[in-house]
Amino acid sequence: MSPAVAESPVSPDSARHAIDVLIVDDSVVVRRIVAKVLGEDSRFHVIGAVASGAQALEFVRTHPVDLVLLDMQMPGLDGLQVLPKLMADERKIQVVLLSGNCREGSELALHALAAGASDVVAKPSAGHFSDRFVEHLIDRLVHLVPPTERSRTPERVDQATARLRPPGNMVRAVAIGGSTGGISAMMTLLAGLEGNANFPIFITQHLPANFQALFAEQLRRATRLPVVIAEDGMAVRPGTIHVAPGRAHLSLAKDARGHVSIRLTNERCLHGSYPAVDPMFAGVARVYGAGACGVILSGMGRDGLAGAQAIAEEGGWLIAQDHETSAVWGMPGSVAKAGLASAILPPQAIADLIIGQWRAVA
Repeated sequence: MSPAVAESPVSPDSARHAIDVLIVDDSVVVRRIVAKVLGEDSRFHVIGAVASGAQALEFVRTHPVDLVLLDMQMPGLDGLQVLPKLMADERKIQVVLLSGNCREGSELALHALAAGASDVVAKPSAGHFSDRFVEHLIDRLVHLVPPTERSRTPERVDQATARLRPPGNMVRAVAIGGSTGGISAMMTLLAGLEGNANFPIFITQHLPANFQALFAEQLRRATRLPVVIAEDGMAVRPGTIHVAPGRAHLSLAKDARGHVSIRLTNERCLHGSYPAVDPMFAGVARVYGAGACGVILSGMGRDGLAGAQAIAEEGGWLIAQDHETSAVWGMPGSVAKAGLASAILPPQAIADLIIGQWRAVA
């Protein structure tokens, strides 16, 4: 069966810089409503609307797609089965799951995000798309990747061919940033650090604010290290994971006695993410200098690049997740391509390198 073309296409001229969207839902009513809503917004170009996961996979093979709005519950392949197949596409398509049964902030929703979904949005029943829901959906979609960051994944660079910097010989603090596909990599990395780390660990993961508590709980399950959601003024604790909250950036401050504490900021960042990786990396560079180790995991865009530069300038060092294990190599790829990384490795090997460097001078 040929995929159905969306009922409300946008003209090529108006869509030239728009996000190309594919709608996947077994309800014809939902497909038409969502196509109409997005078709009336010049920031989107609805390129197609199909009824099944199989049709979606066929469609993306032959059409340029930036974003897939994917129904969670469908006959045949459901959203969670289709998601990894879409994420395997070399173009690194963004996927937002729409679900009438999967509550935003639920464990199932976080599982979808760990598998590579950019967001999960609770969907009202067909015919109940209120103006408030439409505004909510549009706001979530346009903040996924700002236009200036909507670039394709950088070409792969491996450990053998990259311009690598020497690894640092100190580990006083580790800051880990990730986005799409970063959660599963982060779990593996942290599992490799548990029982070894007495240095503070800071984490910024691009997530909607209502997922942060559950994300922190999953981190607690994945490691024996204590986990806290960062609060302004909180004293930094060695051997503890400090997670950036959903509505502010995590940064750091040091007083005259050398005590380090959390500072939450709402500074505007190029990438538009809350929380963003750049302020965390910059704060770690400022406070820990040559003892700062930054890790950049799977994610679209270039958040973390400016902060990585700050770490490098202060004598710290960085590790990028490799292309093969990343769902999206935009964030780690940008750091690797800039020649800022000391290593380009899979998550477990990242943990091994950090522990090896820490033990060498401990």
